[in-house]
Amino acid sequence: MGDTKSKILDVAEQLIQTKGFNGFSYLDLADAIGIKNSSIHYHFKAKADLALALVERLHERHLVVFEALDQDLDSPPQRLQALADHFQTYIQGEKFCMCGMMAAELQSVSPAVRSRLIAYFKDLRAWLTKQFVAMGEEDAEERALRFVSTAEGSLLLARLEGDPQIFAQALKAFIPD
Repeated sequence: MGDTKSKILDVAEQLIQTKGFNGFSYLDLADAIGIKNSSIHYHFKAKADLALALVERLHERHLVVFEALDQDLDSPPQRLQALADHFQTYIQGEKFCMCGMMAAELQSVSPAVRSRLIAYFKDLRAWLTKQFVAMGEEDAEERALRFVSTAEGSLLLARLEGDPQIFAQALKAFIPD
């Protein structure tokens, strides 16, 4: 991937995490990177194209993270804690989960982006379900759904109230000591 294209994706991801999908324009993005607006249009003709590339990139990145957690950590509780720690970094950077932010602005995204967001959250829930099954949870799918809902909601509250402990406290119920 070209350096300019990578920069566009990186900065756009940060802008979505802090301002939302509708909170910035191509001009804002170009100014933040120090390039011309036309350079963004060269790589992403429409904002919908940029959004799709961002969701695809994050989805692929998280699939790699899930695989690495499965390989590198011995127990499901350790994997769940590592995932929670990953999401905790959003709060420290006063950010929000990009896919969560885009899902909240669903009326503004294309059908292709919506489909990719659905796929992302299904894969996240499937990985979580696998962890809860390994922990002997009978209602593993429901528990995974509650984990995602709690994580997204507590990220929002932690950011709103400026209290990172809200997130950690909310997920505590899902991660055994």
